[in-house]
Amino acid sequence: MQTAVVRRPFKVRALACYASKTLGAVMRLVSTLALLRAAPASALAPIERRTLLKGAAAASTISAAPALAKGSVGGPSVKLCDGTQFPVASFGLQVYDDEAAYKYTTLALECGYRNFFASVLAGNQKGFGKAVRNSGIPRDELYICGSVLSNRARGEEAAFQSTKRGCDANFRDLNIGKLDMIMLDYSGAGPPTRSSIQGQWRGLENMRKDGGVTSLAVSNFSPQQLDVVLKSPGRCTVNQLPLGVGYKTKQNAELLRENKKRSVLVQAWSPLRVLSSGALSACAAVGKQYGKTPQQIALKWILAKGATYTCQTTSRQHFQEDIDVFDFELSAKDLAFLDGENLVL
Repeated sequence: MQTAVVRRPFKVRALACYASKTLGAVMRLVSTLALLRAAPASALAPIERRTLLKGAAAASTISAAPALAKGSVGGPSVKLCDGTQFPVASFGLQVYDDEAAYKYTTLALECGYRNFFASVLAGNQKGFGKAVRNSGIPRDELYICGSVLSNRARGEEAAFQSTKRGCDANFRDLNIGKLDMIMLDYSGAGPPTRSSIQGQWRGLENMRKDGGVTSLAVSNFSPQQLDVVLKSPGRCTVNQLPLGVGYKTKQNAELLRENKKRSVLVQAWSPLRVLSSGALSACAAVGKQYGKTPQQIALKWILAKGATYTCQTTSRQHFQEDIDVFDFELSAKDLAFLDGENLVL
């Protein structure tokens, strides 16, 4: 008897401001994911769509996805508010040492990925940069985003200096020349929160003025925090947020609307980690119609919402699956089904 294998070794972002899940809940979720991965689609219990459609009307009011440009860096892309092209599929390098980063970045490049999020939280930027340099792929065919963690600095000047040091560290550790994007992982601390955010943003703008980066972005920013940086000259292009089918449905529908109103593109981080067993079952039911896995349906749902995604995996098969989502479109009926509010564990 074969042991069921969990599809993805998800790693939780290591920040104290996010409380970890209880061990019992994690074990239940891992067990459920393993069963769903191991079972053929035909073995999954049928889903009663009428119960899942409850509340979908409000959640499905998000505007349609923007048109994708073909032939740009890394395949399908969208145009950001600063005029640059941003590939919609990204590999988020959540492996925690340089050797592993080198190995899996090389694998991702071989599978066709050209957009990479190299988070400073993973501590692997040197290994990632080495893989890029050794790949033989021209730098202008890659889109690379680094990140800065300066959220504990209080006050504008302290936040500016902390962010500036973080930007310098990205440039040094990645060692690949000018970056396409730099991202604040979290907003500055308070009080006063506003001035801390202003200092952080000034640090990013300083890197752009010095020629070290093209586009500026944030992660985990509320609409109110976005408004602080949007008053500055440098355009905020992307806000990276936790987003997925059935995850905080009403809240994330509102966040998508608010970011769109501000011309800021949402990029979903760890969009498959946030899926409940109910959401996975719903995606499996939809996937039968398209010949796609539940995870591919979940990623396509994100694109249909006008957002993009960054995923992590260590499997060649799953690398390939996560970018094999551009040859079909979800119907309005299926989107409404996946927008249901009660896709729970």
